[in-house]
Amino acid sequence: MTAVPEEPGPGDGRPKPGAPVDSRRRRWAGRARALGEAARVRTRRFWDGAQPTLRQLWWTEEPPTPVTTVDRRTPEPLTVPAQGQVYVFLVRATYTWSSDSARPELFGWYVDYFQQQAAQRLHRLAVRCAAEVPPHRPRDLHAALTAALAEDDPPPWTYARGEVTFACEPDVTVHLDERVRKLLQPYWEQRIALECERDLARRRAEYAEERERRDRPPDGPPATRGAGTSGPAATTAPADGSEPAGRARRGSRPDGPVESFTPLEPLLPPPAPRPAPGQRPPRPDGPEPPRV
Repeated sequence: MTAVPEEPGPGDGRPKPGAPVDSRRRRWAGRARALGEAARVRTRRFWDGAQPTLRQLWWTEEPPTPVTTVDRRTPEPLTVPAQGQVYVFLVRATYTWSSDSARPELFGWYVDYFQQQAAQRLHRLAVRCAAEVPPHRPRDLHAALTAALAEDDPPPWTYARGEVTFACEPDVTVHLDERVRKLLQPYWEQRIALECERDLARRRAEYAEERERRDRPPDGPPATRGAGTSGPAATTAPADGSEPAGRARRGSRPDGPVESFTPLEPLLPPPAPRPAPGQRPPRPDGPEPPRV
C-alpha cells in the first residue's frame, strides 16, 4: 500500500500555498520590531550617558613639552704658536652644549658630531690672536681672545642638522708652554723673594713707629714758679687737693710693710743772711726746706 500524505488542516500552523500570512507570524514580527525599538532607545540613552566618560578616556596626542638638555665637554687643549713661532700657548676650552629639540638618547651623538667643528672654529680665532703675542704673556692672549669672541664671533654658536638645533658656548683659558715655564721660574722666585723682603721691611718700620708712639710719655701740665720762692720751681697743686703729678706721695703705701719717704730735693735753697746784733731775723717768704 502506498501512503498518501494528509492534507494539512486549518490548525496545524503551517501556511497554505497562496494563503495570506498567518496572524501568529504577524504577531512575532510586531514583537520583534518593538524589541528592536526598545533596544535602540536604551542603546542611545547608554551612549549619551557614556559620552563624558569616554571623552576622558580618549587618547589625545598633546604637543611635547620642550626640554633643554645641557652637556659640557672639555677636550684636549689646543696648541697655538706664539710670536716667533718657537714657543706655543695651550688654549683650554670648555664647551657647553644645549638643545631643546634633540632627543636625550641622541644628544651625545649630535654633540660628538659638532664638537670637531667648534674646536676648529676656536682654533682659527686663537691662531689669529696669538700671532703678535710674546710667549711669556698668556694674559694678553686671553684678553685678545676674549675680545675676539665678543666682537668678531660672539657665542652662542649655532649648529643644525635637519630639524635639530644646537647651541655652543666656549669658555677659554690660556696656559704657558712648559719650556717657557721652566725659563721663567728663577725670575719669579727672585721676584717673590724681593717682594717678601720689602713687605718685611715695611712691617718692621710700622711696628717700630707704633712702639715709639706707645712708649712716648704723655704731655703733662706746664710747671709754674711760685711768687717769692727761692727754691726750685714748684708745681701747681690740683684743685681737688691731690698730690701733683711728678711728685711722689709722702707716707707709707697702702700695700707696703714699712714707711717710705721721698728723697731730698736735688738743689737746696741758699742760706739766709745772718741778722745784725739786736735785730730780729726776717721771716722767709718761701717754704722751709724739708727736714730729714
